[in-house]
Amino acid sequence: MAPALLEERPPEYWMMRLRAGQEEALAHLMARFEKPVFAFLHRRLGGETGVVQELTQDVFLKCLQHCQRFEEGRPVAAWIFTLAANAATDHLRKRGRELPPPETFDAPDPHQPAPWDEVDQSRRIQGLRQALEGLTPRQRAMVLAYYVHEHPVKRIAEDLGCAEGTVKATLFQSLAKLRKNLDVNHEPRP
Repeated sequence: MAPALLEERPPEYWMMRLRAGQEEALAHLMARFEKPVFAFLHRRLGGETGVVQELTQDVFLKCLQHCQRFEEGRPVAAWIFTLAANAATDHLRKRGRELPPPETFDAPDPHQPAPWDEVDQSRRIQGLRQALEGLTPRQRAMVLAYYVHEHPVKRIAEDLGCAEGTVKATLFQSLAKLRKNLDVNHEPRP
């Protein structure tokens, strides 16, 4: 198979390869998720870059060590981001047990979101809602069932009375349409 075709495989394919003992599949998962996991941890930990890099590596190490615990049918992204959230929580919990230096007792809470972060998040949510409105009701139902409610493809197919391949194809097309709609919604205004 051509290298370009291997790159296009969904994360679930690479997770199944990893579970089958093909450790090189981890490189494909890292290529897909390393930057998003780093960004997630960076936001969650307030920009501690050195710690974030270390925790990002730990997330993928845990992915390798615990790949047999991955439940087939669950989105790989959800599982990896759960590992990342747990790593961040563990780090914050450990740090919380340490006594802060005296000069930080009166310092403002570094974990308090800045007002502009809330505005930015609100804009992103509004943009996503608008992009979702651009989907057909069937596409929207499949996207929400799979990515929000984390239903497996088989269950979505049964619920909607269609083939699993139809669900997969519709999800693929829906994501492409969402990306396009989100790009249009986020173009800078003249």
